[in-house]
Amino acid sequence: MQKKSFLKIYGLIPFLLIAFINAFVDLGHKIIIQNTIYKAYEGSEQLFLNAIVNALILLPFILMLSPSGFLADKYPKNIVMKISAICNVILTLIICICYYSGAFWMAFIFTFIMGVQAALYSPSKYGFIKELVGKDFLAMGNGVINAVS
Repeated sequence: MQKKSFLKIYGLIPFLLIAFINAFVDLGHKIIIQNTIYKAYEGSEQLFLNAIVNALILLPFILMLSPSGFLADKYPKNIVMKISAICNVILTLIICICYYSGAFWMAFIFTFIMGVQAALYSPSKYGFIKELVGKDFLAMGNGVINAVS
């Protein structure tokens, strides 16, 4: 019996694409907000605001540890990922509006909410790999998802 090619697994490419876009948007937003801080502030205020941005991105992963695992176990992982992806698009649009209108502090608030979205998305993403690629390609699936996200 011939083995199926890894890249020909149904649904793999869209899954990897969504994971890449999610990581790209999160990292892009962090870079934009930190560059804005570097341009607008100096000294200790700059360091303080940078620490806040990093906390706003990392804190949701700690706070949402239990709820994100619960969601990934209780509901179908693909549904949790789809809802998270839709929320990510909406949050990205809101953050763009905040930047455009100069509502820098509102962007900080939505940075935290985007962190919550990422924290809820992550366990489902990693749990879905085995469901998608099976045991034979699990190591490769983990490697590729880590490479794109």
